[in-house]
Amino acid sequence: MRQEVYSTINRNRSSFSGKVASPTSIGTGGALSYNNYYKAVKDAKANPNNYATASAAVSNAIKTLGYPDSWLQPALELVARESSFNSNAKNPKSTAAGLFQFLDSTRKNYGGSSVNWSDPNQQALQGLKYVKDRYGDPVKALQFWDKNKWY
Repeated sequence: MRQEVYSTINRNRSSFSGKVASPTSIGTGGALSYNNYYKAVKDAKANPNNYATASAAVSNAIKTLGYPDSWLQPALELVARESSFNSNAKNPKSTAAGLFQFLDSTRKNYGGSSVNWSDPNQQALQGLKYVKDRYGDPVKALQFWDKNKWY
């Protein structure tokens, strides 16, 4: 099963520009030290197409924003915890939606109606800006999430 997921992701990879993280590299460390990766690999296996789309969007956003490559794995873990890589995810109990599960108030502060919120690339750009503004980096966001089950 694991190899099938990776094969699907690799086949889909060519349709995205930029670097797409291999699910095998999730949780392997990097410059940002964190070792509580559990959701991203599981969700990448369960939803390889969603993973490929989200991974490409997050990777491209990191590059566009000039953030370090070391942000990729923790940012993908955060996206997995929030939306299981589903850019159309909606919380039935709040206004949270998208890859990073932005509330209406957060969307308003990060581009509002000028952003195409149905576009995973725009969700990733705004989501990473929010992570940097509020936490400094995605590892600190994950550490907060670990304590509170939200970020």
